Amino acid sequence: MLEPFLTLQEAGFSQKRGKGTPDRHYWSPELVASLDWLRVAELARAIAARAGCELAGSRVGMNGSVLFAMLEEPRSPSPQRALVKLVAWNEWGAMPEHVEAFAAELRTAKDARGILIAPGGFTSAAMQRAAELRIEAVDAVSLCQVLTDMPAEQSDFYFVIATAGECGTPSCPVCQRKMARQARAEAMPPLARVFDESGLVADEVFCHLLEVKQGCDVTFLHEVRARKMSIHGRVQGDFVCEGAVTLEPGAMLDGTVAARSLNVRDGAELRGKFRILEGKPKSFVVSKLRWEWRCAYVGENPACAGIAFEPHDGEVGSK
Repeated sequence: MLEPFLTLQEAGFSQKRGKGTPDRHYWSPELVASLDWLRVAELARAIAARAGCELAGSRVGMNGSVLFAMLEEPRSPSPQRALVKLVAWNEWGAMPEHVEAFAAELRTAKDARGILIAPGGFTSAAMQRAAELRIEAVDAVSLCQVLTDMPAEQSDFYFVIATAGECGTPSCPVCQRKMARQARAEAMPPLARVFDESGLVADEVFCHLLEVKQGCDVTFLHEVRARKMSIHGRVQGDFVCEGAVTLEPGAMLDGTVAARSLNVRDGAELRGKFRILEGKPKSFVVSKLRWEWRCAYVGENPACAGIAFEPHDGEVGSK
């Protein structure tokens, strides 16, 4: 039979609210989850130290993850070893595979229990897997609870330290200085759109290849733009094609067509107007503006050049 291990409360990462404990509304799970990974790691170490744990050094990953070992109740006859892991910044939440990966790390530390911190929360499957593997799951709600339940002077102190300066800007894992938000135009190559059912298409169609299968009757409400079009069924709408439009036998196009060329096979029919595109065609590759966090001190430390973090959901420019 397995011996019972320390609970989250005993490790210092969660505490039960006592009677008369004042509410300190400045701490919230949303605030904790918005903090820089380095601030969250420092908070976790401070909470553990406050609970009397003996801490070892931290190992910082290039992805903003943090791993440190500690000894719980070091002065007791049977101190408990533990590994604490903060998930990577680019993940921030935990799914079953993150729990499994941490469990593999735990197996390298003999007789150590695991505490996995995912400020963004755990999926229900991740929570279940953590329970099966006897890994303590800590999210922003758990951290907020212990910070709120501390004596006022300690809670205030941690709040001032954690939220000072650019507390939501991630730190570079290499130099541990603040990163900078940079814009990146990402080419999004258009995909093929294949229609194999009849119906009305209300969204804009912008693609490399437009194909309408035989027997389908499709009406497009907005102008369709493509590099190539192959029509086997019946279509209605306005079409702009950078290359060739081909109406296969039995096909019918009702509307307007602007293309480099038009091929009407035997048995196909064009009902509408056709004009030849002239001049340089407009690019059919669109650019999507994205944001990422990059170290602002690459010139001082070349190792920082490989660090790039995606914004978290909810950050300005994350979409």
